[in-house]
Amino acid sequence: QTLWKNYLSSAESREAAGEAIYAAIFDASPSIQSLFKTPRAIMAMRLMNGLSQIIGSLDDPKAMKIIVETLGFQHLDLEVTVPRVIIFRDAIIDLLAVEMGSALTAKARDGFATVLNYVGGSYIYVRVKFSERLKLLNSSWSTATNRGMGEAARAKAAEAGGEGETGASGDVARSAGSAGFAANQKIQDNSSQSKSSKQGWFNSKKTSLTAAENAGNEGVTNFRNTAVPTTFNEMFRFNAAVMGFGTQAWMDEVLSSFDTIIMNVANSYRLQEECDVLSLRLAKNRGTINLGEYKAVMLASLRSLCKDWGSEHELCWSWLWENVERMIKSLMGKPAVHQKVLSVLFDSMDENALGIIRREVYTKFFDLAPAGQDYFKQSTTRLHFIVDRLPGMTMDIYKDPKRMVQDISALGLRHVGYGIPTDLFGPFVTACVQVIRMLTDNEAAEEAFRWSLSLISRILMRVINEGSTIVMKAINSNSGKQLRKAVDCAPRGKRALWMLNIQVGTQSISPLMWSIETGSLEAAKAIIVDLLTIRSDRDRYYYGMDILFERHPDVIKRICLDAPALMQPLLDGLIWRSRTTDNGQRRTNYYVRHLLLDENNEFSKATEWITENQDPKLVCHPAVSLVTDMVWGRVAFRTFLFGRAWFLFTLLVFILSQSVLNRHLWDSSHSKKIHIVNFALRCFIYSCSMGHWAMLHVKNSIRDIRNKAFVKFGRCFIPEYLTQWQGWSSLLLTLFLVVMLILEPILYCLGDPNGDIFNDECPEAEMFLFPYSVASTAAMLMYFMLLIDLSV
Repeated sequence: QTLWKNYLSSAESREAAGEAIYAAIFDASPSIQSLFKTPRAIMAMRLMNGLSQIIGSLDDPKAMKIIVETLGFQHLDLEVTVPRVIIFRDAIIDLLAVEMGSALTAKARDGFATVLNYVGGSYIYVRVKFSERLKLLNSSWSTATNRGMGEAARAKAAEAGGEGETGASGDVARSAGSAGFAANQKIQDNSSQSKSSKQGWFNSKKTSLTAAENAGNEGVTNFRNTAVPTTFNEMFRFNAAVMGFGTQAWMDEVLSSFDTIIMNVANSYRLQEECDVLSLRLAKNRGTINLGEYKAVMLASLRSLCKDWGSEHELCWSWLWENVERMIKSLMGKPAVHQKVLSVLFDSMDENALGIIRREVYTKFFDLAPAGQDYFKQSTTRLHFIVDRLPGMTMDIYKDPKRMVQDISALGLRHVGYGIPTDLFGPFVTACVQVIRMLTDNEAAEEAFRWSLSLISRILMRVINEGSTIVMKAINSNSGKQLRKAVDCAPRGKRALWMLNIQVGTQSISPLMWSIETGSLEAAKAIIVDLLTIRSDRDRYYYGMDILFERHPDVIKRICLDAPALMQPLLDGLIWRSRTTDNGQRRTNYYVRHLLLDENNEFSKATEWITENQDPKLVCHPAVSLVTDMVWGRVAFRTFLFGRAWFLFTLLVFILSQSVLNRHLWDSSHSKKIHIVNFALRCFIYSCSMGHWAMLHVKNSIRDIRNKAFVKFGRCFIPEYLTQWQGWSSLLLTLFLVVMLILEPILYCLGDPNGDIFNDECPEAEMFLFPYSVASTAAMLMYFMLLIDLSV
């Protein structure tokens, strides 16, 4: 212990001492570098903290045993062997011999060798001894969560689906891929509903107890109708309410992460990441957190669900939770301190300090990893934006860990599309930590920044590794041949999902949409052709049309905007032609449902999107022609004809009232009748035609206001429907009719005692005749302009 303290005091800092040990181990055996997946600056501090804990507990054997066992638990997924332990031991002792010189006595050397041998042997023992415990944990957890039943069902489905491929003929049933996608969506929806209802479970202690008492009082009949918990989550909430922990909201946080913890017990990096995130979420809960209470409820729930529960199960689950509890407790209380010191650090930085960060991060990063220059080819403004996001992200991970984990996962999926190697994250984090070390002497702030940035990088690396499928790699190389080779490995029922959905946690990315956005059109074309190829397997058919439009209802719009060249293969895939002929005719099936109806069974905008593309070859495609002819002949023709007939009738009435029924063209003996007819026709125009147009504009304006569909016109905003020529011309017609009504001469001559009834010439109306005639002429022009819409 004295020698170790002297070594730490002789180094410039604990970080320097840790990096010296890190470098010594790497120099001793470069082959073991693959074991270290964490950035150098982070791993150096971990080595330093681990060794300090072990050496500091030498005078307390029980505490030392717990520390070593916990560290061994965190190294379960690493292959710790005797030769590697010897390499570690000799590298550390040789470093101490160089740094400490004569201070490293023979007794101190033997002591360090003994301690490091004990630690290495314990790691090997834990890995070998506890492998049986891991198997028992997995089997009992599958029973508690009903996972075994799901696996059997999936195996049965895979056996029924088969892997062979035969020729396609006849009608195509709905693809199993679509059913699989719908089931996947349903599972996710149920999961989200379950998550949203957890708070209600934990706050329903009195209600649950009352219901249980009532069921007991009413006898066996009502007890049979009581919903019995069948999964771990349900049983846990029920037991939490019964045992008096129903109001402990922090248990909900642990429960939501518990499945991930169990499934990654043997993956130390993933387990550590989940515990770190869980500690951040627990830090946001007010009140006392007693993790032992969770253990009691957990064991009670598992005993109820596992029929073969025994002493070995009790020992395994207790061992698991004790190790997880120690990992969580080691971080409890630290997030609040880290957030505070980081806030002070970033608030104290001026523009000059931010400029240093922007410059030095990339300088140090490119020195550590020269290959990174090939992936940072953006403008200086973009590179500065990336670095400027670091302070915000490292702070937000403490403030809102749930949202930040989702945002980081989404960012990681985008990096999957960029094809960023995960090897570059370590040097980048190290460079950032080194720059922060230049700007502050506060070790607590540096540690807070290092810890949060390490967590962010680990999440990004995990998402990239999980999302980097062979399909995404083929898209990054923009190779249709590689993509077809990649999807040939997929089970028939999941083939479409491989090309349309990559799910990591709660975030997902579509390989098809990503290939279109990044310009990998060869890969995108291969995806579309593969999705719209009909495949059969005995009595089962697979066709990806439904799953394509369910995953991307606006796929036609996206392709028309970003990759018009892909519309032809997409439309060709909606047509199936038989290989054989019958009397010189070949059977053809058109699958155009999604060109007619959208996901809400309303009229699809596909035809509108294709029309806006203004490609005559596309409009003449057989599938589009079939859809437009079907819509026009069976739906739109009569509606259009009736609507235009009303418009023609109102135009005829307008012409009669304004031009034909002129009193100069009639015998004076009929002038009174003509005035009455003229007045009636004008009343019809003002009430029916003008009223119809006014109601139409009010309806369209309200719709655009509700949808916030506005277009900037000069300095003001107008409803979107007015951007079409029919919209603004009909609005002008309505305004001209309103002006005509205001200037109507007949209204001003109603009080003339010397004239005929409904006469339009009198001294009172004389001054309005000319402006009325101008408004009438303008309205006539608008009527004839709208008449152009009759051409089809």
